[in-house]
Amino acid sequence: MASEEHLIWRAGTARVWVSYDDTGALVFAGEDSAYLGEPGHSYEYWVTVAPEEFPALRHALAAEPAADVLDLVRSRAEEIVTRGERSWLDDHGIARGFSCR
Repeated sequence: MASEEHLIWRAGTARVWVSYDDTGALVFAGEDSAYLGEPGHSYEYWVTVAPEEFPALRHALAAEPAADVLDLVRSRAEEIVTRGERSWLDDHGIARGFSCR
C-alpha cells in the first residue's frame, strides 16, 4: 500500500520526497524545476529501494531490525540527500532502482 509523500529536502529549485509505493518499496522522488539553472527545464527522478533491501538500509543507518525505514530516512535526510540518494545507497551496498525524465 502506497503511503503519503513526505518532503525531506528543499534547496533552491530542488525538492526531494520519500514514500512507500504500492509494492512496499521505499521511493525517493526528486524534482528540480530549473535543472542546470534553466527555468522551465525540469528534471524528475525516482530512486527505489525494494523491501528485501530494508535490512541493509537499517544496518547502514545503525537502526534496530524493526525500525520503520521511512522514518529512518526522514531523520537522516540531510546526510542522504546531500551525498545524493543513489551515491549514498551505493556507498552502503544497497541495491536500488533508478528512473528519470
